[in-house]
Amino acid sequence: MSFNVMRMSAVFLLLVSVVACKSTKTATSQDAGKEGSPALLTFDQSSVSKSEFERVYAKNNGGLEAAASHTSDQYREYLDLYINFKRKVFEAEAQGLNETAAFQQEFNTYRKQLAQPYLSAQEVEDQLIREAYDRSQWLVQASHILVRVAPDAQPEDTLKAYNQILAFRDSATEGTLSFAELAQKYSEDESARSNSGMLGYFSAFDMVYPFENAAFNTEVGTVSEPVRTQFGYHLVYVSDKIANQGTKRSAHVIVRVGDRYSAKTDEEAKAKIQEIHQKLVEGADFSEMAGQFSDDPSSAKRGGDLGTQRLMPEMETYRMKLNLNEISEPFQTRFGWHIMTITEVKDLPSFDEAQVELKQKIERDSRSRLTQEAVIERIKTENNFAMNEQNFMQFVASLDNTFPRGVWKPDTLTEAFMDLPLFTMNDSYTQDIRGYVDYYTTTRARRPRLDKEKAARSILESYLEQELMNYEEAQLPKKNPEFRHLIQEYRDGILLFTLMEQKVWKKAVEDTTGLKAYYDSHQDQFQANEMVDVREYRAESQSVMMDVVKFLEEGLSDEEIKSKLNTNSALTIRITSQTYERGKDQIDDSIFGIEPGNRSEVLSGESFSRIVVVKEHFPAGIKSFEKARSVAITQYQDYLESEWLKELAETYPVEIDEEVFSNLFK
Repeated sequence: MSFNVMRMSAVFLLLVSVVACKSTKTATSQDAGKEGSPALLTFDQSSVSKSEFERVYAKNNGGLEAAASHTSDQYREYLDLYINFKRKVFEAEAQGLNETAAFQQEFNTYRKQLAQPYLSAQEVEDQLIREAYDRSQWLVQASHILVRVAPDAQPEDTLKAYNQILAFRDSATEGTLSFAELAQKYSEDESARSNSGMLGYFSAFDMVYPFENAAFNTEVGTVSEPVRTQFGYHLVYVSDKIANQGTKRSAHVIVRVGDRYSAKTDEEAKAKIQEIHQKLVEGADFSEMAGQFSDDPSSAKRGGDLGTQRLMPEMETYRMKLNLNEISEPFQTRFGWHIMTITEVKDLPSFDEAQVELKQKIERDSRSRLTQEAVIERIKTENNFAMNEQNFMQFVASLDNTFPRGVWKPDTLTEAFMDLPLFTMNDSYTQDIRGYVDYYTTTRARRPRLDKEKAARSILESYLEQELMNYEEAQLPKKNPEFRHLIQEYRDGILLFTLMEQKVWKKAVEDTTGLKAYYDSHQDQFQANEMVDVREYRAESQSVMMDVVKFLEEGLSDEEIKSKLNTNSALTIRITSQTYERGKDQIDDSIFGIEPGNRSEVLSGESFSRIVVVKEHFPAGIKSFEKARSVAITQYQDYLESEWLKELAETYPVEIDEEVFSNLFK
């Protein structure tokens, strides 16, 4: 049983129709006692309290207020479905499906996914979302100087890089050299040689988070303090800050210089771009001018369109400042002479509209570490985390220089030493040195640039994060009733899905003898009007359909037709075999008068057109087994399930307390 989106979507649909409750008598009894709620249902295996059924019913029927207004008949209908659901789960447990390795792997994987929202620092996440939204309303223009240093560099290398960037800052603030001159001369970002460190305009998420912070927290016209990213140390000079007008779609015309182009010199290129600019100012169509004169073939065939993506800094500056349909003055980059315009502006979304996308971006961004770190600190505080530093330092002392390379072996450690506590929580939870060693050996943790103590501490940080998150996840069902109900529902849903596959869905498809017997004994259910088998050619474009008519008249095969028409897209023409029934399928009845081997005219629909070539007619009457198979499978599944439910009712009898039922939602 593989854990995949399609499967879990099916499980979710089952849960929407009937959601499970506690499966053990102990759990439901504890809940009932805790809530003071009497038992509504009593099975041999467990009981279900009134409050538990009300919770499930309300969750799947519009909420508590809506559920309270429903009728007794509605409650009874759902109760019957719910009883059947419980019986199927009992049967799955009786067959041991909940103990299989496949189930455990699927359930544990999904449990981790379900736990994620409960393991976040919501207040930190909310702050990051608001910060990102506020920043997205602005565009910052900045330059930078970079001194490269690896994230795990030795202290002496880090200090050297830091002192170097400080010296550049002193030069910039004292005016010894301009920031642009410093960047061009000293920055270890190779592009600074040509752009003097200029990065153009950018907003939230366009740069790594520490750099973004420096840019947005530095006043216009000033230089930031040194900022460390994974690339090294930066200085950020902010030259401008403007309001973000929205998502802009841009287009350009470029005149390039060289033997391959019409302009052989820079003077010729400049004269040509100025002439194009004059025509545009006088009202010439930008798209046509780009298509005719631009030396960028890929954008020229699209009327100069560059889309909405960020451009090189020089072009980005114009894109950010131009208004809709405004034509820029000619400007030069290292690629040639350009003219730009803005062809579309999409307004920025409101905060409510942007929240979901911002949350997703934060989860993929380095700033997500802030929420993770906040969660770890909260877990430590709530659970009285205590690190045994003395034992850890003893462990570090036992290491040799192979440890940072990930090849160290714990051969010299005694069992007694491995059992020494590394950290404790709540005076009842202890992890020993052995757990850390197992983590090191199984993950092959490597920190080759660090000495053994720094490597050990770096790996310790990752190990503690894993252990603390696992501990908190294990406590969630006790701490959070909502999560407890949720994982129980999905546990039972996966069991139900697995059992239904075995007993109903797959059986109806694979049991061809039983399916044929069902068809033979229920032929009156498979009556049909006149039917026709066709070969259908479907396309959105009328011109494509005209080509199909021509190719069919020329006698081309289906493969030849597809090879001619589906050159740019596999969806241009679709060729399929279909069966249509008179009066039941949305197609012109005229096809039922076409003789086999002949074709229809082009039949127009709301979103596509089609041509059908008739293959065979079938008179009204009982469908053949092959024609009825798909419908028969569905009906046979219903039959198998109804017969199975009768067996389950005998195996798992239930008592309904009618007095409790009469007081539902009261």
